[in-house]
Amino acid sequence: MAVLSGSSRNSSSADVVIPSMPDVTRKLELPRQNPSASDFYICEFPKSGITFLTVLLANAFLAANDFRARATFASVRNYIVDLCVAELTESFLFNDPPVRFYKTHSIFSAQFIHSLYLVRHPADVMMSNFRYAQGRGWWNSDDIAAFLEHPVLGLDAWCRHVDSWLVENRTASDVVFVHLIRYEDLVADPAGVLKALDDNFGWNLPEHAIDEALRMSSRSAMREQESRYRQYNPNHEFEFVAAKESAVEQIVRQQVAARCDTQLELLGYPKLDFSDAVQP
Repeated sequence: MAVLSGSSRNSSSADVVIPSMPDVTRKLELPRQNPSASDFYICEFPKSGITFLTVLLANAFLAANDFRARATFASVRNYIVDLCVAELTESFLFNDPPVRFYKTHSIFSAQFIHSLYLVRHPADVMMSNFRYAQGRGWWNSDDIAAFLEHPVLGLDAWCRHVDSWLVENRTASDVVFVHLIRYEDLVADPAGVLKALDDNFGWNLPEHAIDEALRMSSRSAMREQESRYRQYNPNHEFEFVAAKESAVEQIVRQQVAARCDTQLELLGYPKLDFSDAVQP
């Protein structure tokens, strides 16, 4: 995996040295060894809610296929491989319907023949990535303004990611089938999002499978799963499933309003004006 290092630009203070980190959003160029028409790729810019979506989907398909096993925070990769850490590994093939899911943070790739593209408001993404990068040792400053210029996790990187999926390759819609999901809609109505996917791709999931997926993938259930995992792995100091969304700093709102208006409109987010950009 590629590793990046360097310094920020346009910082509100002195330049911040960026520690080395994996280039997690790089385009996956290596062809799949055994590609299948049954392959579905769940894609996001980091910290857009993909853990929630993968646990939801894995449990829906496990229940639909009458498995006793269930996907948890600690076991979801048994069923949905993360290509960022296991690019050559094949995911589990469900029988009915015949589907394999893969998780990735990659920018658009033509080999993602069926794609679920998950997006989240960039202001929330920036705050979440800022805290995560500090926890991973990928960012050693409290300067959020400087972090917005991060080459992999910053605001321009988010815009490029969205553009790669929904702007630069928009003419390929009859070749690579993309289903757009907003994280905010997923949280507000997970049943509706799951049923929309079911209708769009003709999976015909039974109602009991959807109900079981919702039960196993609620915020409270996933917080309990992550807490249990942390109990048995003292090295897990992160909190992927937060109790609630945290406040967005004023500078982040202002920069999102100034730099992401085209992407916000494309994704159906309300355009921020100056009054919205200022935290009360």
